[in-house]
Amino acid sequence: MTDNLPHTSTYGRYQILSEVGRGAMGVVYRAHDPQIDRRIALKVLRQDRVTSNDLVQRFFKEAKAIGRLSHPGIVTVYDVGQDHGTIFIAMEFLEGIPLSEVIESKSLSVEEIIDLGIQVADALDYAHSHGIIHRDIKSTNIILSPAGRAKITDFGIAHVEDPSAPQQTQAGEILGTPVYMSPEQVMSRPVDGRSDLYSLGIILYELTTGRRPFGGDNLASIFRAITQDTPLPPVAIAPDTPKSLSDAIVKSLSKDPEGRFQSGTAMAKALRSGLGPEPPGRAPERPAARRPGVLVAVLLVLAILGITGVIYLQQGPDAERFPPVGQDQTAHQVPVEEQTARSGLLAVNSTPAGAQVFVNNEFKGKAPLELNLPLGKHDIRLSLPDYYEWEAQVQLEDEGKTPLSVRLIAIDSGAT
Repeated sequence: MTDNLPHTSTYGRYQILSEVGRGAMGVVYRAHDPQIDRRIALKVLRQDRVTSNDLVQRFFKEAKAIGRLSHPGIVTVYDVGQDHGTIFIAMEFLEGIPLSEVIESKSLSVEEIIDLGIQVADALDYAHSHGIIHRDIKSTNIILSPAGRAKITDFGIAHVEDPSAPQQTQAGEILGTPVYMSPEQVMSRPVDGRSDLYSLGIILYELTTGRRPFGGDNLASIFRAITQDTPLPPVAIAPDTPKSLSDAIVKSLSKDPEGRFQSGTAMAKALRSGLGPEPPGRAPERPAARRPGVLVAVLLVLAILGITGVIYLQQGPDAERFPPVGQDQTAHQVPVEEQTARSGLLAVNSTPAGAQVFVNNEFKGKAPLELNLPLGKHDIRLSLPDYYEWEAQVQLEDEGKTPLSVRLIAIDSGAT
């Protein structure tokens, strides 16, 4: 937690106390609601993400839909409003820590893993039954209370399904965090609740084996692995894993959504079978996590709750905690002290060609083009008239050429 405060001490009636964290889309503050004298978490959207009144109204519509959710496994949204030229969401202030931090410090028992999976699957089933797909399930978005209760957070890129067209994909639909993406997300196909269950399967695979089922040195290799590779069953890596749990994880990772669990309830039922006659053991001790080599950090995120069409790529810190199966974690490491003096080549291509390319808000030319950039993180933005703007944060850790190909989506393209 930091002491950085916004220019204003209030948003609406909420009094800012301190900053909790910040990301690509906004800043989260610890705040006080004087009306009912309680502490809340206040998420304030960055003003540069509020690009039009139409987008603001769409944001309100989706935020209110999420606010209607009432489940012990989902963070509660109290209020949404506008102030100081931006938008804020008032929500439950959670006592606990992210699952990503828990699993850094210890190995969970098989029983704990199963219990966690059941809790999250049940919560997802509730959200899905109300037409809301999270689309970014990962360990940093699951908070564990001191009592071991799990809560799903950060519905910032969630999709509220239209009951009249439940399979429709909106133009500019976000994909999520790469290592947790389902194959249909990678291929920009329509997604439903089974995609969230796939991401939960990734988490359970990490917890039982200490590694991710899919990995690679760059975005292209990660996506290829997700769409083509078949990972080893968890029991083949961690023999103490109950076969029923291993089978459930394998089923959740099916390339074809039809081969996965069709609901969170079905997945929770399968996980409960792991608490049956077969005595749960303990998950294997995980090797110390080492930083993967060449990483193009990506999180495809729509600027405002999956509607704006701005896609944001970011590799969250949690993506580095588990070495992917078979990947040499010692290769291509870049010492921090050398990054400032070295550079890499970013080859940017757009479809259609001719998109304006901005790096760290500075115009660099039109795609296709190659950019010599210092190693490290850079904000990349592509803009073309009549197409949704595309934004990315790319982390270069290799002095060689890193390809970045972007398919822009026409504003009036409708479903894909």
